[in-house]
Amino acid sequence: MKNKGRDVLPLLIQLKKNIKKYKYFCHIHTKKSHHDILLGKNWRNYLYRNLLGNKEIISEIISDFERFDKLGFIFPEVYFEIIKKIENYENINFFLHKPNLKYMNLILNRIFPGFKIGEKLLFPSGNMFWAKVKAVYQIFEIKLNNLFPRELNQTNGTIMHAIERIWLYLVKLNGFYYKVLFKYY
Repeated sequence: MKNKGRDVLPLLIQLKKNIKKYKYFCHIHTKKSHHDILLGKNWRNYLYRNLLGNKEIISEIISDFERFDKLGFIFPEVYFEIIKKIENYENINFFLHKPNLKYMNLILNRIFPGFKIGEKLLFPSGNMFWAKVKAVYQIFEIKLNNLFPRELNQTNGTIMHAIERIWLYLVKLNGFYYKVLFKYY
């Protein structure tokens, strides 16, 4: 695909027709960062190791999905270098996510009319994860293509950032829960 929508638009477009054929899926991407190349590389490696690092990790994830019917989403803990870069990380969530609220509420209201996002927010930072299709399928059914901007190395406030931040809302609103992995640096 053209470089539009980073990893998000290709995910939504490429899985749209076939997503319901699967029970779960893993979303990974190159995690290229033009504003901090070393951080992007290290962050990508951290996410890959936690999600696909070896047969045992993958087997445990699949086994957890099979054993726990309401487990809908699995993602790694926020990469420690990201936490170190943001002073007062625990209290900054709403400030960092405020630019994304417009899109987050727009998307979630198309799926769950009347729902409003609060100030607390946890999300799969880096947008790499495993998901049970039943826990997130609606994001593949709504039309969002025209909301994706040209790539200008944006660091926040786009629909791509909003979608990264709504996965866990979809999971919870669909009656599922999530699991955070913390295995490898």
